[in-house]
Amino acid sequence: MLSESEEPAMYFDATPLNVTTMLVVALGIVALVLLLRGRYDSNVPLLFYGVTVGLISATDRSLNTYLLYSGLAFALVLRFEFMGKSFTRFIGFLNTFSIGLIAVAFLDQVFGDGKSLF
Repeated sequence: MLSESEEPAMYFDATPLNVTTMLVVALGIVALVLLLRGRYDSNVPLLFYGVTVGLISATDRSLNTYLLYSGLAFALVLRFEFMGKSFTRFIGFLNTFSIGLIAVAFLDQVFGDGKSLF
């Protein structure tokens, strides 16, 4: 039996907000898989950013605005612009990195100790 001082580092409280955040993280993982496979014409990353903006606006979750809106800009450029192959891959990498950081920040808010990563 663990005492209060030896509380585990990862704790999950199954509140509706935490479950909704986990569903947004699952959508982010789907978007990451599509981006890693090179499906840059998919709308799933844009859907992820739309749902993330809605979650941030409707709840008390916080996220670095520069991270969120730069990732949204990368997703829009990647989806609606026609670029060279190497520049497209670079923007795809930046978009993948942004989605990954947002997912890690949300997982830290759900499972962490309440301190913000960013």
